[in-house]
Amino acid sequence: MMKKIKEKLMNLLKHLGFEDIESAIFATLMTSDGLTAEEIANSTGYAYSTTINSLNNLNRMGYIEKVRKERKFVYFPNIDFVKIIENEINKASTMLKEIAREFGNKISYRKKFSKLAKKIEEALRYIERLGI
Repeated sequence: MMKKIKEKLMNLLKHLGFEDIESAIFATLMTSDGLTAEEIANSTGYAYSTTINSLNNLNRMGYIEKVRKERKFVYFPNIDFVKIIENEINKASTMLKEIAREFGNKISYRKKFSKLAKKIEEALRYIERLGI
């Protein structure tokens, strides 16, 4: 049962923009009580050095916490799905705004891609209503 939960978490995280290794590490931590980098590498099947790099990325993004215990670092998840979803929506919003600016700058684009431009504006209004 735990394996199924972990797989579903990994799929969710991938859908939310995490790389394969990041989703594997984060899902592993979500279903544990804290692990060392070596334990995470063994559990996920990724090389230790690759695991460390991804742990550092996840730590920088604020998704995990690193605590020193008995001469080793133990990693714990900061599980905040709302923050993860908000981050992804903000990324999408930024990209949509950049595309909209391109349409606004070139009249020929506005005419040629009017349907697409309207859909982008619609998406931006939706994101704005979310209040994110």
